[in-house]
Amino acid sequence: MSNASLENYKKVQEDMFHLKKQLSEINQNKEIWFKKKEDLKKELNSLISKIKEIKAEKDKKNLELKNLREQRGKYNDEVHDLINKIKKLNKEKAKAFAKYNVKTDPTKIQLKINELEKKVEMEINFEKEKKLMKDIKELKKSYEESSEVRQIAEKADELEKQIKDSKKKADDFHKRIQDISRDTSYEVFIELSKNITVLKKEQEDAFQKFIDYKNEYSKISQELNNKMDEFGVLRLLFSKDREAWKIDREQKQQNIIREKIKSVEEKLKTKKRLTTEDLIALQGSSSE
Repeated sequence: MSNASLENYKKVQEDMFHLKKQLSEINQNKEIWFKKKEDLKKELNSLISKIKEIKAEKDKKNLELKNLREQRGKYNDEVHDLINKIKKLNKEKAKAFAKYNVKTDPTKIQLKINELEKKVEMEINFEKEKKLMKDIKELKKSYEESSEVRQIAEKADELEKQIKDSKKKADDFHKRIQDISRDTSYEVFIELSKNITVLKKEQEDAFQKFIDYKNEYSKISQELNNKMDEFGVLRLLFSKDREAWKIDREQKQQNIIREKIKSVEEKLKTKKRLTTEDLIALQGSSSE
């Protein structure tokens, strides 16, 4: 093998060493970015699960809010209807008061009667008791005469109670709506959404890095394969050159030995004195 071929042989060896080293570093970076991508994927899945839970809870609360608003609306409508009824009834009540010339609300007359009857029980003066009994009699007569007014008043009282009850129920539903509406999960939902957006971008970048290193790994791997093929050819040539060189050297040695043997044989023929080197040449000839 020529010096130029030997230099090329060594250069290919060196190139293979550097390519293998480069390939190892690229593979290490490739695995780092793949792991980062997978870690980000797990983190993303965790956040997505949380946001799904919040959304499911939000949907449940929205349904509850819808039902509560419907109930609140129902009782507000009831209050509105009852107010219209009591307005109409108060007009009837005013007409009845005028018709029967009633100056006092019948419910107050009954209270007055009850009050006077208690006084009668306690009164020890006959004249005063007699006076109280007369007043009671007149009040009862007035109470009986105002039966229509009384019925209207009782209906009005009942409507007032219903209005009060419906208002209370509407207020209770409104309070529950406010409590649910004050839920802070919306802020958590927004924060999670922002984090998911950031993590998605990081995951995309990590995946792109992984792809870049993977492509580079394939490229360098192909270069290394080509170098290894080239090295195989050079090694084969180098091996053949070494074998040829070995055969050539052995041939030259054989020629030298033959020349020496020929020279010794000439000396023997001419009966010249043999040297130690001549004897060694003869021994080599006999061993063959």
